[in-house]
Amino acid sequence: MKTRLFTILSGGTYAKRVKHYLGIPPELAAGVDSRKEMESALFLVIENNADGTFLYRFDASGDCVGDTWHMTVEDAKQQAAFEFEGCVSNWQEIPQTVKDVAIFGLDAAKEA
Repeated sequence: MKTRLFTILSGGTYAKRVKHYLGIPPELAAGVDSRKEMESALFLVIENNADGTFLYRFDASGDCVGDTWHMTVEDAKQQAAFEFEGCVSNWQEIPQTVKDVAIFGLDAAKEA
């Protein structure tokens, strides 16, 4: 059984300490930077499964706006605390019956 946690980012705005991009890095595109910076996150999901632990960031539309791999759930929580300093509240379990974590997170954010 995999572990899934989520948190809604509090405090409205935060300094982007880490940026996530869509596209090929300029080092792999002959020096041309055609990447697009991804939107700001509204909520975070940590998922621990056989492939490792992933920290996903979702925006206000429910789109994934960045993900990173981590050794443990604690490492993913530390990364989230670093990236979103002062905005990460308590982590809550996502019920195993939930199939779409993006819709679940959006619904939780509306209720908050």
